Amino acid sequence: GSPSLSANITIQIIISDVNDNSPRFAESSYNIYVMENNAPGASIFTVTATDPDLEQNSYVSYAFLENQVKNLPVSTYLTINSMNGTIYALRSFDYENLKNFQIHVQARDAGVSPLSSSATVNVIILDQNDNAPAIVSPS
Repeated sequence: GSPSLSANITIQIIISDVNDNSPRFAESSYNIYVMENNAPGASIFTVTATDPDLEQNSYVSYAFLENQVKNLPVSTYLTINSMNGTIYALRSFDYENLKNFQIHVQARDAGVSPLSSSATVNVIILDQNDNAPAIVSPS
């Protein structure tokens, strides 16, 4: 028509994030080496998982999945900081009694329907020369 009419309007569209990504570890398994006679309470390793979602959906917490080490819960040997994935030894390891063990760490996001993934951590105890030689008489 004449005169031509037009109008402009700005529409703001806000797209909200859905929790569609689970946390991901850089590796599916890790090997960590701990010298025997370590100091109890010392940090021995840190696992890290990332989640590309936004806000609450990207917040990751860490926990051990139920594991047994020599018929004892993993929690008698190790603890994990749920906020940053740092693993601490709760006891001093003795190579002559325990050479290695395996644990599973879960990373879980804080979404309304939480998603998770896990990684395997192989703990290898390294030997020290901490035992005096014993003389054994021939038989």
